[in-house]
Amino acid sequence: MTTRKGWSKSLSGFARQVERDLTDMQKRVATEALQMVILGSPVDSGAFRGNHRVSVGSPDTSFDESAGASQPPKGGMDNETFNREAAKIAPMHVPFTVIYIQNNLPYAERIEVGSSDQAGEGVYAVAANTLREKYGG
Repeated sequence: MTTRKGWSKSLSGFARQVERDLTDMQKRVATEALQMVILGSPVDSGAFRGNHRVSVGSPDTSFDESAGASQPPKGGMDNETFNREAAKIAPMHVPFTVIYIQNNLPYAERIEVGSSDQAGEGVYAVAANTLREKYGG
């Protein structure tokens, strides 16, 4: 709003608030995406579900074939993986920073293209489509 002498509120303060709001929204969507890919993961040994990786700014290409052993069946939350990876999203404070969520197991791409009876539509594509429907884009 304006007055005869100028703006009644600081534009720089407004810009900072917009940046905070954008960053908070990006973190919420990324955290929701992480939860969706974990919950949508097919489970045999649990390795696929335990190998979703989050990185901020650049991709993390690591994987651990022993991850996820003794975890709940498909549709259950792998809290260890979720907590570990969500903690990488929380400190982000710059809007529009790229957040990567990926799975680097050698067979992850086959799962994504529908080779698993438990995830015939893939995992990441389902999460992306659901988020697009929810938030637009």
